[in-house]
Amino acid sequence: MVKEFKLLGFQFDKILVEKDPEFKGKISNPSSDINIKSVEKHNISLIKEDSIKITFSFTLKFGDLGKLEMFGNLVILLDEDSKKKVLEDWKTKKMPEDIRLTILNLILQRSSLKALHLEEEVGLPLHIQLPKLQIQSKKEDKS
Repeated sequence: MVKEFKLLGFQFDKILVEKDPEFKGKISNPSSDINIKSVEKHNISLIKEDSIKITFSFTLKFGDLGKLEMFGNLVILLDEDSKKKVLEDWKTKKMPEDIRLTILNLILQRSSLKALHLEEEVGLPLHIQLPKLQIQSKKEDKS
């Protein structure tokens, strides 16, 4: 179990969004994919400890209608034992489950927020359902 987990930085390096303006077919539900591309020791001059830099991709495909791809990285600070375990496990492209889930959730949250904005800008359907307000019918009091 990780004792310390701090997010030091998160950034997108490349964003690609495409929509086929001639598309006439049926709009399908988007498929998504999150991929951790690399994990490496990282040195930030402001802190004395080594951090970990994780490079990722996040993809949404809307069938023939279009796609959205984001590439970026995040930098995290872990306790010494967790850091060693992550770097050792990554040699076989694995990662401790609790840390992997935390990282994937961070990528999903940040990328989804950016994706919602971009989908709206180019006219792609939203990949997640936004909450809606509805009129609530009043029940008559029968007392």
